[in-house]
Amino acid sequence: MEYQLSDEELNKLNTLDAEQRYDYFIRAAVDLETIWILVDDEGFVLVSAEDDRCIPVWPHAELAELWIDGEWSACQAQSIPLTTWLEKWTTGLQSDELSIAVFPDSEGPGVVVSPEEMEQALQAEQAPE
Repeated sequence: MEYQLSDEELNKLNTLDAEQRYDYFIRAAVDLETIWILVDDEGFVLVSAEDDRCIPVWPHAELAELWIDGEWSACQAQSIPLTTWLEKWTTGLQSDELSIAVFPDSEGPGVVVSPEEMEQALQAEQAPE
């Protein structure tokens, strides 16, 4: 069963700046073992940020679903197990020369990182202390 954000949690997350959202995303992705993306009939959606083509990712379905509007109205949130992300997506995104827009909001793309940078951050968070 997936974790459901309360309205209070959702409102609090929407007040964080890009760096705070990035840090939250890394912790939440490891704790919940899931990364959320948006998909449509053609596959996963991409955004442009900092001259890079990026796949936007979120820590919770509700946050991804806030983006389902306008040109993305045919999209749906899809979860990717963290193990699958680390085993397949990092390499696939690297070979496609894509970056990752981590936890974008209405103000911008969030923190933009390479697939390798995100993998390193996720693995560091997984490491026992």
